[in-house]
Amino acid sequence: MWSDYICPWCYLGRDRTELMRRLGVEVIQRPFELHPEIPAGGRVNPGGGRLDRVFEVIANECRDLGIPWNRPVRTPNSRRALETAEVTRLVFPTAFDQLDASLFAAHWVEGLDIGDQVVLDHLVESAGADPTAVREQVAEGLGARLLDESMAEARAVGVCATPTWWVNDALLIPGAQPRGAIERWITRLLERERVPGD
Repeated sequence: MWSDYICPWCYLGRDRTELMRRLGVEVIQRPFELHPEIPAGGRVNPGGGRLDRVFEVIANECRDLGIPWNRPVRTPNSRRALETAEVTRLVFPTAFDQLDASLFAAHWVEGLDIGDQVVLDHLVESAGADPTAVREQVAEGLGARLLDESMAEARAVGVCATPTWWVNDALLIPGAQPRGAIERWITRLLERERVPGD
């Protein structure tokens, strides 16, 4: 699954990922920088227009599913957060799942700036990793290399937006599709794989 912490559909997509896992699919989360054009200091979310409609849809579905969600007033540049998460995955793998979840919660629930190094250090440490070691590896370029590799892999299979799941080299699922559709697709794919010669 390719995702970006600042993508509202990716936050909702975590529910779809958990559904896939319950169906027996191992999901590996990969970074995808959706909006590299956002300045380093982030930007204020304007009122009105398409973004308001997206947030309304996300808010309604999160409410229906019992998922906490608060509309953010700003959108940070996510590159530092994505690089930090990838370095953590590689260097402190047991801390990655908690950091991944806390980065989404920080932006979509707590209203924190995940582009801020102090916030990132706190989240990394809370996840059980060494923030100094992670920060140093990011500064040396490891995070950038890992993110660039992930982006290249995503583009090679046709990913151009987030979230996107690439299932068993056979099924590309773009966007937070309806839960029922995902369950049908995954179930059929798994059934086909269990039938010899099919």
